Amino acid sequence: MSKEKAQRFLFIGVLILVFSVFFISLKLLEPKDKPIVPPIENNGDDDDDDKDIVYETVIMPLNGAEFEIIRKFWSYDAPAEDQLKSIIVFGSKYYMSKGISYAVNDQEFEVVACLSGTVSKVTDSPVYGKCVTIDHGDGIVTEYMSLGTVAVNEGDEIEQGAVIGTSGTNEYDSTAGNHVHFQFKYKDAAINPELVIGKKVNEIPNLFE
Repeated sequence: MSKEKAQRFLFIGVLILVFSVFFISLKLLEPKDKPIVPPIENNGDDDDDDKDIVYETVIMPLNGAEFEIIRKFWSYDAPAEDQLKSIIVFGSKYYMSKGISYAVNDQEFEVVACLSGTVSKVTDSPVYGKCVTIDHGDGIVTEYMSLGTVAVNEGDEIEQGAVIGTSGTNEYDSTAGNHVHFQFKYKDAAINPELVIGKKVNEIPNLFE
């Protein structure tokens, strides 16, 4: 074999050896085990939180008695008959009712909270009778007027349906007899209670905004 062929074979052999060592080194540097990536837990907080919220439904301010609506809520859009029923005569003046007055055969009955909330005010007026105001949060406030007795105090946390007092009479609407005058307010605006009774509290903003 000539010297030139021997050098050529030697050169090729060296190249093969270098490439072999290079690929073997790459193989050895590869991690034997791929790192284990823990699965991402989805606790569903974003979706389930709203689903878990239970919204109260506005109930009547009295328990299952056969009631009568003595005084309607004044509205310019109401039929003439309802408008007439929403006028309160006090002294020589006429006033438009900002709530609904319920009576049960002119007899005393228990008055209950239409929603859970905090008693924000308890007053005793010679004109309006005993009154209880409850703050339900989110801009919702209810007032119960013309009470004969009161069973709650300011600052009390009460549950929906809890007895807050009994119906009574007052001078402001003496012709209504024994009754409770119920007012529902949303963001300081008087709302017709008949529009919200039976509605969930989260539906109320959509009705008036």
